[in-house]
Amino acid sequence: MKAPRRILPLVSEHPSGEETAVRIQQVLASRGLTLSAVSRESQLRYGENGAYRIPHHFYADMRTETFSPRMEQVLAFSTITNYRLMDWLAVFGFPLDDLVRIMASLPTERTILLDSEVYNDEAPIAWFRSKVIREPLPVIAPIGQFLEPLLPRPLKSVLSPKPSPFLYAKVGLQDAYAFPDLLPDSIVRIDTRFSHKELVSGTDSQHIFFVEHSHGFACCRVHVSGKNFITLRSTELPFAEVALRLGPEARVLGRLDLEFRLLASDRSPAVAQELAIFRTPHPLAPLSATQGFAEFVRRARDVAGLSLRGASVRSRFVAEAMHDARYFCGKGTLSAYEISGKPPRHIHKLLGLCVLYSVNFQDVLGTAVGKTQDLGRDPVPLALLGSQSSRAPNNRVQPGEFAGSFLSGIAQEIEEIPFFLRNSLSALTGIERLSLRDVVWLGGQRHSFHPYLRGALIAFVDRKQTKPPSSGKKRLWEEPLYVLLRRDGSYLCARCTLQDKLLVLPPFADGFERPVGLRKSVDAEVIGKVVALVRRL
Repeated sequence: MKAPRRILPLVSEHPSGEETAVRIQQVLASRGLTLSAVSRESQLRYGENGAYRIPHHFYADMRTETFSPRMEQVLAFSTITNYRLMDWLAVFGFPLDDLVRIMASLPTERTILLDSEVYNDEAPIAWFRSKVIREPLPVIAPIGQFLEPLLPRPLKSVLSPKPSPFLYAKVGLQDAYAFPDLLPDSIVRIDTRFSHKELVSGTDSQHIFFVEHSHGFACCRVHVSGKNFITLRSTELPFAEVALRLGPEARVLGRLDLEFRLLASDRSPAVAQELAIFRTPHPLAPLSATQGFAEFVRRARDVAGLSLRGASVRSRFVAEAMHDARYFCGKGTLSAYEISGKPPRHIHKLLGLCVLYSVNFQDVLGTAVGKTQDLGRDPVPLALLGSQSSRAPNNRVQPGEFAGSFLSGIAQEIEEIPFFLRNSLSALTGIERLSLRDVVWLGGQRHSFHPYLRGALIAFVDRKQTKPPSSGKKRLWEEPLYVLLRRDGSYLCARCTLQDKLLVLPPFADGFERPVGLRKSVDAEVIGKVVALVRRL
């Protein structure tokens, strides 16, 4: 497996064993407890189940550099103190949102569902308000022209209380059925509210659907034959066409409606051997099937399209991203999980499996330790969490704050902001210290001749890359896009080449339908190269 070239996100600073021991002591003291009391209570509650027992020498164990607590021990701390599991994991140096951001950033061979849950809803998030604009909004402009920063707010103040109707997925290198409409490594949103009436018998779908089949997931158009059969349609690549029965062999989970398109990726799509040849369809596992841990991790690895060796190599990338070698899993270790069915003894390995196979933490927890209904529900006091789980002042969104504003327009266009990606943007785009200056609003475009700009709402621009190529001989999906500032103060977003200090733009939109030449530094300046787009599908 090729090492990822994209900048991986930084994780929260890991506390030392001594710091963690002190913090645990402080958290217990806030409940009027001591380690001795917790140790006795764990013995009474869990009896002979030694995995949950908190030994009286636990502080000494924590100060050992190689020590890793068991997940059951963290569960015991949560149950006995009535503090949330998520906060206890942060106390031990395991912020779950770090796992989510690594999962979204690592390249993947197969299309994967992303864990879109926000685990720490007390975490601060940068927030903004709309500026008062007297004139009509420009067609294209840096988003900083419309917004100004406010004090950070806790995430829970802006999260919707309703269950999300959306799923999120990362397009795999080997599942690019919809290439070049979708690119490998891009992140897509799936609207689960679609109607099955859109699947009309005897026709090819115009929309791109998210389909689960026995080999995993695919973003593709489908051909509907008869009442209960679909065939996954590939736009460009030679995938084998196999008719799948809806229900037993395939599930349509939703329709794609939004794409976070990564233009900086240098990975070309490929077709996995088993997907290139005709095959007999296999049934899907029933949705209600109860899986043991061995079956769970074996299925997760199969969906991820990884061999044991490939999974071990990928786990090395996870360990590097987390700055902790204990997340690494050798081939033999991974094989043992699938044969014995015994979950990892140490928490680093268990959490590493979440990233390695892109599976939800709650799902892994349920198969590894069983029922967790007695866990604590109170948040740990802010002062006791330190740097591991910071919280923002309680600056809540006020009623009517969005009304008639630029932010309200964005909220209506996007409907749901994927807050789980909030800390992944720099890693995904490759732009360090991402700011409002690097984000350009494209939603005012009336039309564009470039297929990727149709429906585009937002562009992320690398302002360090300001020199367009001298020729445009690459294929369309490989040709870079640039944002230009014209002499009159307006902006353009288009392909362009630089020929003898002349910026040559192919047919664009909003005023010209023929190639246009603009003198560099006289008629226009190159602001930067577009490295990512958010667009409607």
